[in-house]
Amino acid sequence: MTRAAWTATIALLIFTMGTSIVTPLFPLYQQDFHLTDGQVTLLFAAYTLTVVPTMLIMGGVSDRIGRRRVMFPAMLCITTASLVMAFATNVEMLFAGRILQGLAIGSFLGVGTAFIVDHAKMGQKAWAAVVAGLAFRLGFGLGPGMAGVIAQYSSEPIRRPFEVHVVLMVFAVIAFAVTPETIRRLPRDRDAVRGLKIQVGVPEGQMAGFATFLAPAAFTLGFLDATLLSVVPLYMATTLGVHNLALIGLVGFLELGLGGVTPLFARNVPPRRAVMWGTGGGALASLLVVSASTVSSVGLVLAAAAIIGLLNGLTLQGATSICGTSVPIRERGKLLSALYMCAYAGTIPTIGLGYLAQDIGITKAVALFSVGAIVLAAFVILVGGRVFREVVPYQELEEIHPVHITPAGTDA
Repeated sequence: MTRAAWTATIALLIFTMGTSIVTPLFPLYQQDFHLTDGQVTLLFAAYTLTVVPTMLIMGGVSDRIGRRRVMFPAMLCITTASLVMAFATNVEMLFAGRILQGLAIGSFLGVGTAFIVDHAKMGQKAWAAVVAGLAFRLGFGLGPGMAGVIAQYSSEPIRRPFEVHVVLMVFAVIAFAVTPETIRRLPRDRDAVRGLKIQVGVPEGQMAGFATFLAPAAFTLGFLDATLLSVVPLYMATTLGVHNLALIGLVGFLELGLGGVTPLFARNVPPRRAVMWGTGGGALASLLVVSASTVSSVGLVLAAAAIIGLLNGLTLQGATSICGTSVPIRERGKLLSALYMCAYAGTIPTIGLGYLAQDIGITKAVALFSVGAIVLAAFVILVGGRVFREVVPYQELEEIHPVHITPAGTDA
């Protein structure tokens, strides 16, 4: 990959740390703000209300007006969100911070991945898509890992993790500032936005494959992620009696961070096979979380987090590789955004799990989570695998070189 692609990757990694810092803090929020299990999962999933529509819109916008014009406001938004979460004094501020995080990550994630792929050389774009997925998974994992340690040993456990992220964002902005634009904007920005149509940019003839294979696989990935990051911390605190925030944060780090390193040793796995193996194996590994309650073993939860993290990384590797090579550059942003939209939609069922836990108990709710994940994985393998039988790469006619944004009012 080029130096610009690696620089953009660093910015993406730091950016993504911001949204997952909350994971080890949920028991503290529940205690300090008197939240129920359902309210905690609602707080976790609140950012999905903004991240999904934002991804759909901003992926296409960036394909027309340029990546940087979308990404820089998103970086300011995630920094503001960290400040709001750091100084929250009531539940309303917590939800406001999460909604701001959703706006930020929805604007940045799919576009940022496309930005990294744009900067890669011809012949390296599939690997660049994988590296981008690695960076955001690793960033998401470092968020709870860092926050758990800081919260456990800091006198300001709720505030300090977000303050550290704000400092790190300064370095992310610097990395972003020195990375050139890759999309030459249309002559008139207003016409570009006015003519925008929100659509999924899948290759011609493969819509059925996307709907039955990539979309539900991404949804399953999001469901596994969200449950381990929102319901399982409460499960550990109430059912297993774990109150060490660093240990709770370790679950988030293993589940998300290890997914980031999967491509390092599974690079040669065919993308379609990677999606099926990752989805099926991750769903089955969720049974370990359920088993932990019968033997009161935190080790089983940690093992499940590590296995699910690695296999979710495999799923993401295959899915981003397919999306990064299946369409031309001007459709890449909206396709990747659609993929991530499906993954974030998978967080929504965790709200139901949280409120259900209040009636049937969190242990039974976790068991239902495992059953649901296995059913989804079976659909991907048995139905989607039959529909989506091959990956059809898009052949770029010429390499796209980075360009600088032309100031408004001048010729491009």
